[in-house]
Amino acid sequence: MKYGLVLSGGGSKGAYESGCMKALQELGYHFDIVTGTSIGALNGLLIAQEDYQKLYELWDTLSLEKVLKHPIQFDFSIENLMNNSSNIGPFLKSYLDKKGADIEPLVQLIKGLYNGKKAKNSPIKYGLCTVAFPSMKPLEITVDEMSEENIVEYAIASASCFPAFPIHYINKQGYIDGGYYDNLPISLALKMGAQKIIAIELNQELTHQYLLHRHNITFIRPSKHLGGFLDFNRELLDQRVRLGYLDTLKTFKQLKGYRFTFYNEEIPQEIALSFHNQILNYEDHYNHHLLTINDETPLLDLLKEKTYLDSLQLDDYFILGLELYLEEHNYDDLKVYHFNELIQEIKNDLKPDLREIERLDLKNIAQSFKELTNHQIFKNYLSYFISKKEENLNYENLFLKEFVLAMFISCILSYDLS
Repeated sequence: MKYGLVLSGGGSKGAYESGCMKALQELGYHFDIVTGTSIGALNGLLIAQEDYQKLYELWDTLSLEKVLKHPIQFDFSIENLMNNSSNIGPFLKSYLDKKGADIEPLVQLIKGLYNGKKAKNSPIKYGLCTVAFPSMKPLEITVDEMSEENIVEYAIASASCFPAFPIHYINKQGYIDGGYYDNLPISLALKMGAQKIIAIELNQELTHQYLLHRHNITFIRPSKHLGGFLDFNRELLDQRVRLGYLDTLKTFKQLKGYRFTFYNEEIPQEIALSFHNQILNYEDHYNHHLLTINDETPLLDLLKEKTYLDSLQLDDYFILGLELYLEEHNYDDLKVYHFNELIQEIKNDLKPDLREIERLDLKNIAQSFKELTNHQIFKNYLSYFISKKEENLNYENLFLKEFVLAMFISCILSYDLS
């Protein structure tokens, strides 16, 4: 069985792939084939050389100054341009002269890290995607088709994100970023003989939707947006590395969670089942009208936002309800949490609120909407679920997040940790 690793393009978001690789190594994965596009081609070449430590050090120390000769962030906002006014002149001059930003520091850094001979003789077969310019003819090329001298050149060519970066020339032929053809070259890995593939995306949207749910392809996808592809802020790079590490462990069931991360512990089934049943009962009532039955799932749709889930298992109800609470209370999404500790923390935090809880008159809608805070709306719904009175609610579809959160928390409060 030949194992393939496929790495997406995405500029500075490539830090995420470094974190993924750390986790994959911990899990004992070894690859026979590595393919990549753009930053994925550069990361992939270090993996093909088996220089894993160099890969980690690269992303642990990379900065904008190591990428651009005249460092300036690329969002081109007025505020950013004003803050970088001293660099605007030199940057624009070199940009016009080279028909792209001057990335000589990055080129020299890459050439110092990569070893064509080592890549050529590696047991890991390497391939990448780039695009000839100006013909725009795609080129899928493997290490067997490259000389020792131009392996690194092709990797740089694959990452030449024109027009932000200059066209890269090899033997007088210009090349630009392979992402213009295939930003996630799974197809190339298959052509090279990969039978089982792990593919790392750097965007939340799938590059190749048609390859989803194939038994021999596992996708690792970021659990949140990774930011701009030319944002080399040091703190953001560290966050991307950490997120890649956690998302990989979640993908392979070593940790749990979707938007947040939890230890691989048993789910409190009593809470999950109670929450599931309340959602089921509400949506069943919601869809039944005089002479008609609808097919809407507003509560499930809310829970599944920002996840890649098509359907929910029982455990998912608990995890997604808990994540809704953590998100609402600004918990750190790069930490790993224990379920029971969070349950106890939630109970402790809510004790003062429960002593003051009261039902609000949402029927007076004009006045209430202007004056109520989200927390007051949440407390109003929580009082409804705690009292378990048989009465109609008002306007819960306008405060859906607070409604679902109150429903979940009521299940937490009725759960005995002992």
